[in-house]
Amino acid sequence: MKKILLFVLVAFLSQLTANAWFDNFDSLNLKEAEAAEKYGTTNRYFAEGVVPVSNSQMVVKDPNLIKFGDYTVIDDNKFKAKVKKDEAEYAKIKLNLRKTKVDDYNTQAYPKDFYKVYRVAERIIRANNLDYINWRIAVKKTQDGEFNAASSSMNYIVIYTGLYDTLSDNEDALAFVIGHEMAHQLLGHGQRTAIISRNLERAYSAAGDSSAMKLGALINQYSANSNLQKMEYSADTTGAILALKAGYDLNNARETLAFINALPYVGNLYLSHPNPEKRLRNFNMSRRFFPEEQWKAEGRYNIYNSNVLPCTKSSDRTSIIISRGPEKDKDSYYRPESVSEMLLRYAYKSYKNCDFKRAEKYFNKLISKNESNPAAYLYLSYTYEYLYKQTGKDKYLEKAKKTAEKGLLLKPDDKYLKEQVEAL
Repeated sequence: MKKILLFVLVAFLSQLTANAWFDNFDSLNLKEAEAAEKYGTTNRYFAEGVVPVSNSQMVVKDPNLIKFGDYTVIDDNKFKAKVKKDEAEYAKIKLNLRKTKVDDYNTQAYPKDFYKVYRVAERIIRANNLDYINWRIAVKKTQDGEFNAASSSMNYIVIYTGLYDTLSDNEDALAFVIGHEMAHQLLGHGQRTAIISRNLERAYSAAGDSSAMKLGALINQYSANSNLQKMEYSADTTGAILALKAGYDLNNARETLAFINALPYVGNLYLSHPNPEKRLRNFNMSRRFFPEEQWKAEGRYNIYNSNVLPCTKSSDRTSIIISRGPEKDKDSYYRPESVSEMLLRYAYKSYKNCDFKRAEKYFNKLISKNESNPAAYLYLSYTYEYLYKQTGKDKYLEKAKKTAEKGLLLKPDDKYLKEQVEAL
């Protein structure tokens, strides 16, 4: 009897549940639609579009005294002639890469893949004066088609086929990947990561059975992950700059991060890398402070004044070697952007974007580090003048006058500072 009652109860509940599901399919699908809006790969892939370079149509005073990079503008016809000359050298290298027989793609990439990676990397190297050392680049097959790239040993970059195949028809995105990995090495991230790892090992080793010390080690771990994530943001920004100077289109390059954003992301499994949405925002917002036309002109100048870098297969059979260029003055090679240079760039681009409060902040920071830059005083005076026009507050007009006068004390014959003092 109990079995019969149980059977009837189960049947009744099953029917009730079935009816409930049937009655609530509309609610179920609505909830799933909400989830799809958040997690759908296409929505995430196309998220965070390109941020406009300027947030205002206002034309501000700019005597073009601030320049980023050491270059002269290269005439288009001269540059085209140089590129044509270089192409003859590239053709020889392409032919040489084809000569080596490919035994197995698991061992080495096909010559056409090596050649594509070589052309992108070599252009970045020349545009940014990175030819002080041999660069090694590998294209490696992974069993799970992993979308990834890595760098190590200061000059060694690995691009896995999952990433390479996905981006193979977008050289701008491939340039960003290579630039990102080069940036890790140029900014000393390998050294910093090694120090972090060593300190963590020591902390966990010393913790033993002590709960307090284990907690301390755990806190250190979170701090380490935070530092690793900061390095990723920095590598994204610097990688974008390296690609931009080589003439690559950053609107297309952002596909790399857009694709990562569309992949499954579980924060606690990828603590060394930031949330992809935040990486996209960093990429887009960083561009607001890029003097893009000047940097492109600098890259063209560097390419024009350098020769094609040779490429050979490496001894490990999985990578190529892009040889260093002829020895030149050490000051000619790439150097990471200094704090003062970055402050000047942030200040100037904020001013050009009519973000005057931000410009005020960064020009003042710059002047506190270097009080002998007349151009900084001039542009800060312009900034205060526009803040006065925006707000009507007399304090900004007074600051504009005093700042221009301070600049004129540094450079009494500067015509722009004279004009600014007289105008105010």
